[in-house]
Amino acid sequence: MNDRQLPDFLDPIEWNLVARASYTAPETPTPYLNRLPLRSYLIENSHALIIGLSSESARSNWDTGAWCYQLIPFLPSSTSNFPAAVQAGGHRLRLRRLNFVMFQRLSGTWVLEMQFPYWLNDVTVEIWRYDGRDFDLFQRSDDIAAAIAAG
Repeated sequence: MNDRQLPDFLDPIEWNLVARASYTAPETPTPYLNRLPLRSYLIENSHALIIGLSSESARSNWDTGAWCYQLIPFLPSSTSNFPAAVQAGGHRLRLRRLNFVMFQRLSGTWVLEMQFPYWLNDVTVEIWRYDGRDFDLFQRSDDIAAAIAAG
């Protein structure tokens, strides 16, 4: 019988606020430049996030609030022509709700980048990271136990 405790995502004490902010698109004489800029957030020691998005100007039939990406601060070589930000994964985020997203555990510290649709004039963002029990630990301990049993 497996008596290990799994992560308790429903326990509010395990979640910590990363950011809560509201943004408005700039008004410029050139309409196609009137869009929300990319936003980046530093994430440490977690790969499970809850991201909430709302917009006062969004129409009721608009569903997409943003796309988010995991950027790992890494270069395969110092001679690379690209910045040290390897995109490892991404998710579509819905408006008017909290979105649970999990990224790969590739680095202890990484950057969450959010890109907003061009039609969105304002957005309120709330980001929470899971700081509870390390659920990858269970898989690693199972692998070690299997290796010992195989002798």
